Amino acid sequence: MSRTPVLLDCDPGIDDALAIAYLVAEHRAGRTDLTGVVCTAGNVGSEDTVANACAWLDLAGAPGLPVAAGARGPIAVPHVLTPETHGPRGAGYAELTTTRATTTRPVDPRDGARLWVDAARAHPGELVGIVTGPSSTLAHALALDPALPRLLGGLVVMGGTFRGHPGNTTPVSEWNVDVDPEAADRVCRTWEDARTADPAVPTPLWCGLNLTERAVWTPERSEWLLEATDSPLARRLTEALRFYFEFHDSVGEGYLAQVHDPFVAWMALHPEAVVAAPANVRVECSGEHTRGMTVADVRGHRRRVDNARIATDVLVPGGPDAVLDEICAAIVSVAGRPG
Repeated sequence: MSRTPVLLDCDPGIDDALAIAYLVAEHRAGRTDLTGVVCTAGNVGSEDTVANACAWLDLAGAPGLPVAAGARGPIAVPHVLTPETHGPRGAGYAELTTTRATTTRPVDPRDGARLWVDAARAHPGELVGIVTGPSSTLAHALALDPALPRLLGGLVVMGGTFRGHPGNTTPVSEWNVDVDPEAADRVCRTWEDARTADPAVPTPLWCGLNLTERAVWTPERSEWLLEATDSPLARRLTEALRFYFEFHDSVGEGYLAQVHDPFVAWMALHPEAVVAAPANVRVECSGEHTRGMTVADVRGHRRRVDNARIATDVLVPGGPDAVLDEICAAIVSVAGRPG
């Protein structure tokens, strides 16, 4: 069976931790080849994103693979952290090895942007890039190698909100895009240019809040995870998720967690199960009330080539809940194994 090479660009972050555990499980099952992890400053600062990613990879028993520090902040504006959402170190109530000032996994000396380019050139036309944090490092990679859109086999981005769905950071903006709109818009512009020159360039899949907010992790699912495997990975994940439940409850969503990132990772590995609509997407970078808004032209008003596919649904009986069941089962499959 062919293994899909995957590069994850993340900012752990609690739901990023679930995405890491899921992708490691798929790698160890032989269904994917997790070629590397890029850590972009987002939910927490650069040092914490790197340390958290290494800790979650260790807990999931990941093999040796490159882990590189990416962009340390947005292109044009100050970095806004989210301790109220993910905890002061990005792991909620989980005590990771990083909080005890110990490290077990070396960090690659390459910059995250260089890892993007090197991974794409090592797997031309095959590598699937998954971005679950701000697009800052990817934007730098595109500046480093403008041929990147032609080299990638696919790009899947957790970002934006579409089809009139409200934002979660401002009335119109989603957090990953709102942190660095200039980076997200650079991604959109670069793919528009690449697809104008060569329509065969794969169109990125944008997974916005209109779909990802349907991926809801409940306390009952955490209980099931612990019953299935009372392992260090399961315990740390459920401790982190408890903080995430409390955050969602504090903003009126209920005692639950919208886990965008593992859902997006699953969609990246199951493109045949994703319903998506073509569009030309740009990101508003200057509007007083609309900065960070993902503006999708689905009717051709701009007369520009489609540079995005907007994910709208998954073709799975049971929908996102069934997808989370699959993700949870995958995590169980590696939780008790040695690394």
